[in-house]
Amino acid sequence: MTRCWYLGPVLLLAACATQNRPAAPAPDPLDNPAPHLKNDEIHADLIQQMLDKGQYYAALAHIEDQKRSGDSDQLRLLEAEARRHLGQQAQAEALYRGLLNTAYAGQAYHGLGMLYKDSNLNEAIRNLRYAVERAPTNVDFRNDLGYALMIAGRYTEAMPQLSTAAELAPAQMKSRNNLIILMLLVGDEGAAQRLAQDADVKADGIRQLRDSARAIRNRQNAKAAKVAG
Repeated sequence: MTRCWYLGPVLLLAACATQNRPAAPAPDPLDNPAPHLKNDEIHADLIQQMLDKGQYYAALAHIEDQKRSGDSDQLRLLEAEARRHLGQQAQAEALYRGLLNTAYAGQAYHGLGMLYKDSNLNEAIRNLRYAVERAPTNVDFRNDLGYALMIAGRYTEAMPQLSTAAELAPAQMKSRNNLIILMLLVGDEGAAQRLAQDADVKADGIRQLRDSARAIRNRQNAKAAKVAG
């Protein structure tokens, strides 16, 4: 005989009717994240702010503090970024490579590309391409790939990357300036002037961009002469 404890006149029938039904599934923890997960996100944001301000040692200290309560892919990415900026190449590379099969693969490939940009430009370009493939709308990935291609003298390939970056973030000076430099390198003075005018780049700014274009050209010529010699 089915027995029900007295729950009050309204709840009694409902309790008896549902007594033999399967138990309801446990609530998804993602619907109501645990407080410590929210705290982890807040701490990660603070670490990212330190990185953005160039406070790399302070960021590492906070990362180490966070790791005492548990490691994560996000913390490893933040650590890799800090160590890359501090010139700790081997440690940064190991951390990035450990993230290539995670949700942070795009950022990891970008980090590897930035690691190689001064020592192996072709390898840098290869990794930056992988980053862009994984995050096509990421302005920094596009800009850095376009800049690396421009430095390599691969202007035709650089053009769509820098143009996309400039269009995705019209207010970002870095992408716009790199695109103007590229126009100067390919000899398109009209396009360079139009871009500068649209962005309200002053005469001093144009002169600096011309100097940058000249420095890139001189570096390319020196490299070509070294290879030929």
